[in-house]
Amino acid sequence: MKHVIPLIAAITVLIILVDVASYNYLYTSSNSMEKKLEVIEQNIKSEKWMSAKTNADDLEKTWGKVSNKWAILVEHREIDDIDMSLSKLKSFIETKDKDLSLSELKTLKELYSHIPSNEKLTLENIL
Repeated sequence: MKHVIPLIAAITVLIILVDVASYNYLYTSSNSMEKKLEVIEQNIKSEKWMSAKTNADDLEKTWGKVSNKWAILVEHREIDDIDMSLSKLKSFIETKDKDLSLSELKTLKELYSHIPSNEKLTLENIL
């Protein structure tokens, strides 16, 4: 019994530290993706479709690397939603559809910002 309480305390601290580290990673990588989306948004608004396509391809490559790590930390359904939205965005950029591209881009921004806030260690998320 003498060692049980310190062991429980140590495990609790370890769980909190791992959660904080995973949140920081999600938040940082999410911000990086949102910055790339802002560049694509400017490309689309100014109708620079080749730049938008190049930047969307770059976003897809980066997302490919990041999503493998996110898969450990978040639900796969959310990653699938981002994959599908990114595919739609690329398709709308290829067809040079400004309205649909901007709409899908907003969806992607929301998905990227929503996930870290869902994974944050808060009482609201625990209950």
